[in-house]
Formats: sequence, C-alpha cells, structure tokens
Amino acid sequence: MGASTSQINRRERLLESAGRLFSLWGFDKTSMDDVAREAGVSKGAVYLEFQGKDALFKAVLYREFRRYSEDWLRRFEGDPGEWSFARMFEHSIAAVNANPLIKALLTRDNRIYGSFLRRNTELLSLVISMRAGLFKRLQEMGALRDDIPASVLSYLMTAISYGMVVAEEVIPAESKVSFEEAIRALGFLLDRGLMPPRAKSRRAARAFVVAMVEKMQAALNGGKAPGPEKDGTS
Repeated sequence: MGASTSQINRRERLLESAGRLFSLWGFDKTSMDDVAREAGVSKGAVYLEFQGKDALFKAVLYREFRRYSEDWLRRFEGDPGEWSFARMFEHSIAAVNANPLIKALLTRDNRIYGSFLRRNTELLSLVISMRAGLFKRLQEMGALRDDIPASVLSYLMTAISYGMVVAEEVIPAESKVSFEEAIRALGFLLDRGLMPPRAKSRRAARAFVVAMVEKMQAALNGGKAPGPEKDGTS
C-alpha cells in the first residue's frame, strides 16, 4: 500500500524544515526536537518517518541532490549551443553554487556537516563515481579525450569545482573576477584541454548526458537512496 497524501505532505514538510535548520545551524547543532518544532509536529511524528538524525539528514541531502540535478538539467537543456565538455561543467558549477547544502557538501563545510561527513562519505563518493562513469562513456563515444583515465578526470573536476565554489571566500577583493566571467574562461580552457581535435558524436553525447541525469533523478524519486539507519543522535 502506498503512502497517503497526508504522510507524503508530512514527510515533505519535515524535509523542508530540516533543510532550513541544517543550513542555518548545521548538523551537530540541530536536534530532532528542533525539527519537530519547526515543522509543527511532535517528535514522535519525526521518528515515524526517520529512525534518527543521520537518516533525516541523508534524506534531506538526497532531496537537495535531486533539486540540484533538476536545476543543472534545466540550465543544460536551455543552452542552445553545441554540446561541449565545458558547457556541461559550467552549468554544473552554477547549479552547485545555487544550492547551499550541495555547495557545503562539495566544500566539506564542517559548520553545516559537522560530524556527519566523518562517518558518512556516501553522497560525495556517489557524485565522484557518477562523474567517472560519465567521463568513461564520453571517452568511449569519442566526445572526450581518452588519454587521461576517467577516474583522474573525475578527481580533477571535483577539485576544480571545490576551488571555484570557495574562491569567493578566500581570494582578496581586489583580485576577484565575477563568477560568470571565471566560469566562461574555465570553459574555454576545458574545451581546449579535454575535447579531442575532432570530437565525435556531439549530438549523441548531449543526449546521453541528459538521459543519464534523468535516470539519476528517477532513481532518487524512486527511493533508491540509502534507507534510514538507526542512530543514537537526538
């Protein structure tokens, strides 16, 4: 039997409330009591949906990851230009920068993630693994240079993403450039460095990238994210 509308609405309200509190106070300083008060339900109602704070936080992260992927796909599909590695990456970075919890995941922000990331690297590992799989397939299609292992490209792109996102906080004001200008310049560099001289199957590569993101969204919507786990955190 499927969940009732009231159960779905309660779960969504809890996730929305928890997301606000985790973004504001971080994982360690947010309790299940806080979430219950924010959502206007009893603490028992929270535990009916989630077996502990780790399980609730995971659910919030997967929800935000789905929102991030939807934003990225919207940006990517709205781009009329021909497919390129740089365009794909540009839209990904912009979508990360627009989502505080995903941005914090990428930068391993201890203020928000606290002790959670020391115990659970599942989502970040998933992101890196998915990137490696995507790059491997693009290499096989002839759309991406194949003399650099896909796993190395995934690592480098994750590191570059981290640098782009945190640059605003560490680079002196007099040396900063706009985020849009930096992304555009990075795109030119990536195209020159990572696209084969005669890149093949640009149309097929674009369609593959879109299909992969849609498949990921379907998996998240279908509840294939890790299930709740018992924990003693309150």
